[in-house]
Amino acid sequence: MQIVTFPPALVDWYAAAVRRLMESGKVAESRYYADAAKEYVRGRTSIPLASGGAAIYALLAYQKYARDKRVAIVQSNTMRALYTVPSLLDMKPLVVKSSYEDFMAMDPAALEQALMDPQTRRQAVVVYSVIGGYLARSFARIAEICRSAGVPLVVDAAHGHYLDGLVAESDVDIAYSFYATKILPAGEGGLVSTTSDAVSTWVRRFAMYDRFENQMSVGLNLRAGELGAALIHRLMTDASLVDHFKTARVEVASRLALICKKHGVRFLDPSRAADYNGYKLVVLDAHESVQKLGTELTEHPPTSPVFGTDVRGGPTALPHWCPPTYPSLR
Repeated sequence: MQIVTFPPALVDWYAAAVRRLMESGKVAESRYYADAAKEYVRGRTSIPLASGGAAIYALLAYQKYARDKRVAIVQSNTMRALYTVPSLLDMKPLVVKSSYEDFMAMDPAALEQALMDPQTRRQAVVVYSVIGGYLARSFARIAEICRSAGVPLVVDAAHGHYLDGLVAESDVDIAYSFYATKILPAGEGGLVSTTSDAVSTWVRRFAMYDRFENQMSVGLNLRAGELGAALIHRLMTDASLVDHFKTARVEVASRLALICKKHGVRFLDPSRAADYNGYKLVVLDAHESVQKLGTELTEHPPTSPVFGTDVRGGPTALPHWCPPTYPSLR
């Protein structure tokens, strides 16, 4: 089974785009990296970077070096990089709990508790992860908590493509991933998306080690090449791709959700989320017991789980598994 599939029209366009770029010699810092910054996400400025991890790193570097933030508040169930990257910046990771009720994302009450300490509040940046393609209704509460406390909010949107509720929070900085298994796959790549001119200017300079102005004391080449940025741009701006990359997966997930309801299988119901892109369907009952039902839920091997283990390691914190929702199963 193919995990990553691309519409033929997209393949044809990209092949032609690569040829055009290579023949022109403009394979770095040209249109898709520099000139198209306002096009990737409406109402925002975006910078294509080498990976989703690079996008997280760049945004945290801004918070460390431009705003003197020293604490990164992350949720217990998230990508391991959100625990390790702050350490590279000499920031302390502070872990608060995730919950099934919040679709495995950050618990607002746990965040409020963490921010009660004045010193933590002054030093903190909150790094929130969208898990499995579910945008929890509590995300709006997370954003409001951060806004009221004057704490910056960075969203790890590796699973967050097509979730309009993310971009609706205008003061939130977003880090997208385009790794091969994500909703919008470019093989590899990331995108910083922000409404802040200060953030976009700083990150762009940082990602090319401030080679022109030579004023910043930190910098690292994290930018995407033009060939990768061209594909990321197309994935983010071509509305005709929604059917393949989102709608098809949501349809598969909806079909599987009906099977769960019919057989009394516990799962995280996408209809209870604020938004959903079909990336994962999270099943809570043990795979072995569901397999005995002989349904489509276990017709194919489960996909990789979405951060069931606490980010610090150790035993499984939120047990679950995920049947595939690949577009090829539509």
